[in-house]
Amino acid sequence: MRDPGASGGNRRARASLPTGALLVQGLLVLAGLAVTVLGFGLFLDVHDEMHGYRTAPACDAAAEPGPDCNRYETGRVTARKDNGDHWLTVARETASAGMYSVDQDFYDDVQIGTSVRVTVFRARAVEISYRGHRADTFRDPHLPALEVAALIAVGSALTVHGLARSRDSGAGPGSGLGIGFLAFVGGSVLLQMPLPFAVTLGVPLVGWIALTATAVARA
Repeated sequence: MRDPGASGGNRRARASLPTGALLVQGLLVLAGLAVTVLGFGLFLDVHDEMHGYRTAPACDAAAEPGPDCNRYETGRVTARKDNGDHWLTVARETASAGMYSVDQDFYDDVQIGTSVRVTVFRARAVEISYRGHRADTFRDPHLPALEVAALIAVGSALTVHGLARSRDSGAGPGSGLGIGFLAFVGGSVLLQMPLPFAVTLGVPLVGWIALTATAVARA
């Protein structure tokens, strides 16, 4: 059972901390927030790289053609594979062939030699389409989610440690690992979903604030 006088003792201990110690705690919080911002920035960059083509203009229709527009090429189906999942190998004129996982209807409607449209976004083939069928390029979200989670874990640990009532508290590292794990799980899911920007940023941001506040309150 928590000592009723613990919180009061912690407040007195914090109040009696010398200016230098308070400055160190403030720097820890700032460093933690900075690293956390880097984690959220990486998350948004990866999400945009995976789904940005869905709202990007065609390069020939863009006001200022550049990398953030869709270029369309003609690809040709060179192989079909059905091993429980349906796969098409599509060759392109400007790059090496790629494999795409498609649904049953898409698979049945094409044959070897069929021409399909390939959408290229930021120099990467992101989607193939044919007569209303569409299939995007699968990208495993777990590695980028792990990179994001590592930054969030370090940032959260520093932030919690800086805000904790006692500098001797081990809440920082423990909370960082827990929040980092949840960031990995949540990031792996959200990176696969073509959500609006407000949702993509808002959901994890609110979750991080709630988890961090809870960790600090329990310290």
